Parts: sequence; structure tokens; C-alpha cells
Amino acid sequence: MIRSIRAELVKLTRGRFLAITMIVTTLFAAAATAVVVLTAESAPAGRPSGPDQLLSIEALAEAGGGTAVFAQTAAFGAVFLLAVFIATVAGEFTRGTFRTMLLQQPGRGRVLAGKMVALVGFAALVAIYAAAVAWVTARLLAPSQGIDTTLWTTGDALAAAAEDYGRLLVFIIGWAVLATMVGVLTRSVPIGVGVGLVWSGPIENVIGDGWSPGERFFPGLVLRAVISPDAAAISAGRALVTLSIYGL
Repeated sequence: MIRSIRAELVKLTRGRFLAITMIVTTLFAAAATAVVVLTAESAPAGRPSGPDQLLSIEALAEAGGGTAVFAQTAAFGAVFLLAVFIATVAGEFTRGTFRTMLLQQPGRGRVLAGKMVALVGFAALVAIYAAAVAWVTARLLAPSQGIDTTLWTTGDALAAAAEDYGRLLVFIIGWAVLATMVGVLTRSVPIGVGVGLVWSGPIENVIGDGWSPGERFFPGLVLRAVISPDAAAISAGRALVTLSIYGL
């Protein structure tokens, strides 16, 4: 598996790929954060929270408001993350490089596991950078919306940031596992990405809205519970158990 990890990291750390990744990440994190902050409004009393609702001014003023912004923007980018992971895995089959890797390291499971570990590790590091961009952007824009950021630099804010990042890691791992499964089954980038987008977009959301058990079993909706536990239909603990079963 170590060889597979190293081989994947060689591709992920190429200069051009890193530059493109940083540019896209910066633009997405800054733009998505700006949307969340600039559209924030005071929450009416008694209004129920929902996973698709933007953060309120009151929520942003809390200690974890600075990192909660990024957690929500990450949820918005879930479909894009899934598509990238699927394309990366399925592309190995399309180009025939997966067979070459098996010749150097027999054992399909180890090769796929190494590839996924490398992808998750890289995504985790990119997420730290994106979170920093989102925090700075939110801090700069918050005064224009009357959002008090005093609590964003306290010890409670650090604890909230650690919790949000932990949830984000589970979120990334969950999508990586799902993407690997789709990529292996389809072995085609266009077909795999198409299946992933259709399932995680209209199918999960339409069926989930009309069939309540879907929110407890559909992987995308379960991952939503991890990244946005306060607005989810199931607890984060239940979501983790369900995701563990999918991982097996």
C-alpha cells in the first residue's frame, strides 16, 4: 500500500496540479464565504433550521462562526468533490494504469486503499488552506453585515474549529469511499461522474424529501448530517455508524 500512496502523491504534488488546486481552492473558498456572510440575516424566533439554510447573523457571531462558514461552504462543494474523486479513481481504469500498478504491487485492495489514503490526505491539507482563506474572508466581510467577530479568536473558537475540522475529515473520507466504489464499478470517467452527479443530486434529494428513511440511509444525506449536525434529521453519532457500515 505504501507504494500506491507514494505513486499517487507524486501525481498530486506536481507543480502545475498544485498551482491549479490552490487557485481553484482560493477562489471557491473566498466566493462561497462571501455569499454566506453577505446574505446572512437575523434568524426569526422559532424558525427551524435546515441543511439548505444559510447561517444567520447570530450563528456567525458565535465562537465557532468563523469556521462554521467553511463547513457550510464545504457542504455546497460536496458534489464537485465527489466528481473529482470519481474521475481520479475511474481514470486509472480508463488509461489502463491500474493494471500497471497491479503488476508492480499485486493486490487490488491495497492499491485502491493506498490511492484513497493519498487522496484523503491531500484533500485534508487543502481543506486546512481553504478554511484559512474562508476565515480571513469572513473576518474582513463580517463588519459590513454587523457581525461581531470578537469571539472568533478565543479558546472556544479553537475548540469549535477543531470540531468542525474533525467533521470535515469524516465528510471527506465518506465521499472518498463512495467515489472509489463508483469509480471501480463504472471504470469510466464520464459514466462514473454522471452516475455520481445524478445520484447525489436529484435522486437523493428528491427521494429523500419525500421518503423520510432516505435521510437516514442515503450516503450523501448521511454525510450532510456529519457536516451540519444541528440541521440534520439524524444525529452525528448515528451518521457515523451508518457510514462505517458503508465503508465495510
